[in-house]
Amino acid sequence: MIASLILGLSYGFAAGVSPGPMLGLVITQTLRRGWRAGNLVALAPLLSDLPIIMLAVAVIGRLPGAALGWLGLAGGLFVIFLGVESVRAARTERAAEPAGDLSPAVSGGDEGLRRVLGRAVATNILNPHPYLFWGTAGAQLLLGTWSSSGAAGAGLFLAGFYALLVGSKLLVALLVSRSRGWLRGRGYRRVLAASGALLAGLGLLLAGDGVRALLRAG
Repeated sequence: MIASLILGLSYGFAAGVSPGPMLGLVITQTLRRGWRAGNLVALAPLLSDLPIIMLAVAVIGRLPGAALGWLGLAGGLFVIFLGVESVRAARTERAAEPAGDLSPAVSGGDEGLRRVLGRAVATNILNPHPYLFWGTAGAQLLLGTWSSSGAAGAGLFLAGFYALLVGSKLLVALLVSRSRGWLRGRGYRRVLAASGALLAGLGLLLAGDGVRALLRAG
């Protein structure tokens, strides 16, 4: 069963540090709203991946290629919107005071945090990467650990996977929040604009993958 845990940790770390819409969203939301907002984005897969896993194990292999294509296109457009929003916000926003990094005042209070979490969950659901992973290697690994080590082995695989998938993004949020204290005025706005542009670029890549999938399916 230790092998199942190590396998989950390995895949979780690789997924956690890979560039993608969720990692970009962690960075932009931490820059804009602080450590708590970045943490909520990092935790979003824990709230939205269970139905993805169940769908992948049950029916993902039977879906037409166009389904993932449309999902990728919709997800890419949504991520582009979030990136453009961050670039526009960079014109007027200022960095929070360093003392507020670990308990920042988020615009809109609890409502603002709920909005951040909702957008993060939507981004994860519209991102085809979790579907592709769980529909291919992930489902096979999960079923394989279940077959060799039972429910305990499968549980350890999932625990290891999400420990590092989420943990790596929590670490990124912490590092970015610490760097906010070094940024003031124009420097902060430039970094926020750059992170928003990066997020929009990742959205373009995601949308492009969706379009290519649709073309192949057609």
